[in-house]
Amino acid sequence: MSVELKKLNFDNFITNCTEMYNLLNDNRARLSPYFWWATSKVTPNKFRFYMFLSLYIINTKCKKIAHKLNPACKYDEQFIVYNERGEIGGMCGLDNIDTKNNKNAELWGLAFKGNNQTIESVKILENYCIDKLNLNSIYGKVQSNNIACRYFWERYGYDSKTEMKNVPISEHNPKISDIIIYTKYLSR
Repeated sequence: MSVELKKLNFDNFITNCTEMYNLLNDNRARLSPYFWWATSKVTPNKFRFYMFLSLYIINTKCKKIAHKLNPACKYDEQFIVYNERGEIGGMCGLDNIDTKNNKNAELWGLAFKGNNQTIESVKILENYCIDKLNLNSIYGKVQSNNIACRYFWERYGYDSKTEMKNVPISEHNPKISDIIIYTKYLSR
């Protein structure tokens, strides 16, 4: 199986926005417990999804500019995952990229039903972190009740675990949950 990652930017978004919304809408029930923006409250229709993703891309650009001005600032990079047929299979990204202090980043990904290129995407991102960003480690945060995701991280070498009890899921989602952080130390 061949996977290709392309950076999420306005060009890729404009080209793929309808397909991306349709995939989100078809997979909303599965994704919304784990991605706050996938709920029908945040992205109930195409217009709100387009606005949300546009603001997300702008926020990513602002963080990147801040990082260029001050390398101690963390930034994010997101990617669209394409399967071997050139169709969108999911999204993934690196959040809180820290190239100065801890030299790590938070890895996240989502696969749309029937398009499971997750491990290939993760391998591409791991190599990107080593070759382009010179990071020492990457980590993934998982809600303790997401058994499939926990199994994935453990199976693919993310063996250093930290458990956090009763914490907000994210800065955008105040829902309280137990979180497990899986870390992988990268070797060159």
